[in-house]
Amino acid sequence: MSDELFFKEEDPLEQVDPKAFYKVLIVDDEADIHLVTKMALTGFTFDGCGLEILHAYSAQEAELILQQHRDVAIILLDVVMETETAGLLLVDIIRNKLELNNTRIVLRTGQPGQAPEQEVIVEYDINDYKSKVELTSQKLFTLMHSCLRSYRDIVSLERNKQGLQQVIQASKGIFNKHAFDTFISGALKQLTDLLHLDDAYVLAHEIGVYKFEKLDSHSYETYDQQGLHNNVKVSTLPEDIRKILNESIQGQTNIFTQKHIVLYCRTQFFITLFLVTPIGELSTIDKELINIFSENITIGLENIHLEENIKSNQKEIVYRLGEIVETRSKETGFHVKRVALYCELLAKLVKLPAEDVATLKLASPLHDIGKIAIPDAVLNKPDKLDAQEWQIMQTHAQKGGELLEGSNLFLLQAASIIAATHHEKWDGSGYPNGTAGEDIHIFGRITALADVFDALANKRCYKPAWPMDKLLTLIKQERGKHFDPTLVDLLLDNLAQFEQIKNAYQDQ
Repeated sequence: MSDELFFKEEDPLEQVDPKAFYKVLIVDDEADIHLVTKMALTGFTFDGCGLEILHAYSAQEAELILQQHRDVAIILLDVVMETETAGLLLVDIIRNKLELNNTRIVLRTGQPGQAPEQEVIVEYDINDYKSKVELTSQKLFTLMHSCLRSYRDIVSLERNKQGLQQVIQASKGIFNKHAFDTFISGALKQLTDLLHLDDAYVLAHEIGVYKFEKLDSHSYETYDQQGLHNNVKVSTLPEDIRKILNESIQGQTNIFTQKHIVLYCRTQFFITLFLVTPIGELSTIDKELINIFSENITIGLENIHLEENIKSNQKEIVYRLGEIVETRSKETGFHVKRVALYCELLAKLVKLPAEDVATLKLASPLHDIGKIAIPDAVLNKPDKLDAQEWQIMQTHAQKGGELLEGSNLFLLQAASIIAATHHEKWDGSGYPNGTAGEDIHIFGRITALADVFDALANKRCYKPAWPMDKLLTLIKQERGKHFDPTLVDLLLDNLAQFEQIKNAYQDQ
């Protein structure tokens, strides 16, 4: 791999960005050493960045500074300060307590005999060892360049690792509605780190919506490096940007100019354009690497779309099964919808992850799927069930769990859990397994409260709707018995939202 992409040759006349700098910490108990070192580094630049010099006159002071400045690039560290081994002990604190593994540590000593170089290099995690006598201005200049190169590339690799983790996480996020955003954010992070850039965004549009001959009449969805998106009219973009984007789309290829890079990533269903600006001249090898990178992004985007298809298909299956349950038990679709919305609201109030909230909302309509195995005479009996009939009715929870158990579809796995646990009780007196407390899956605990709340609040074939005050009295009495106390408290504290759902979806 060419070093040209990762190592930019330093130009002593390069323009320094006044906002950009590397932090260097001088740790020494001699004030003269601080003064001389600072003078020697005056005007020093690397990669267009200057230096911010920090000063510590003891190991203890250095530790405090490093706690506040975790982005220190280089530490010039004296060995003998408040004690003969203060510098060496600080090395251990830096690496193990503060966990600053990217920071380059250069040990400087005026008494090499007290800390022999070979012994120190082997036993301590330092990056260089210098005698103060030998560290001339020229050698300090060389040392700084060497250490900053290492620090820059270690940090870049760490950022690339974080970006890759985002991409991997996005590929797993089948049921995460922000999966595309997360993928784009990770891909942008890798791209900008690869090119040592900060300014990049992505433009996407659906095939069939965007028309080449009407370029100015359509909008792009734009995403920044945090995955946040916006809609931007093409006509509002600068002319040079419109021109290069159109060139990329019409040529179906990546575009490289001195000012811009456009990565063209086309899947079967949509086009995504990565625009990076500004950019200098790239070598042939650099362009090949970027081309490979764009091919990998395209593969990732295909996977994202396939995952969204899986999610859509599972929604359809759950919806159809829910319709079967409604027809079989002669309940209205509004009961199922209300329970789903109550579950969603409770899940948000208890602060479940967004992915779990969406899953619970989609899977909860199948909480009574086991009722398809209950005889009509029992299921739709208008009178109170006798003991034997009640025993038969109770089997629907276990039957529902078993019916969906073992599915390879994630939503049906969740529905199996809900069907099997939504009649368990907090005190362990429920069925089918008598599970208690937090051993009951949170999906089951939420659905249990949502189902009972809706069943009592609305008319059924065997009973009229309960008044709200009577319903709430029962809910309060069953707090810590039938229902999870935390969930009951959340329902009572947010009752207006639950009543809003009830009123919006009333049975005909």
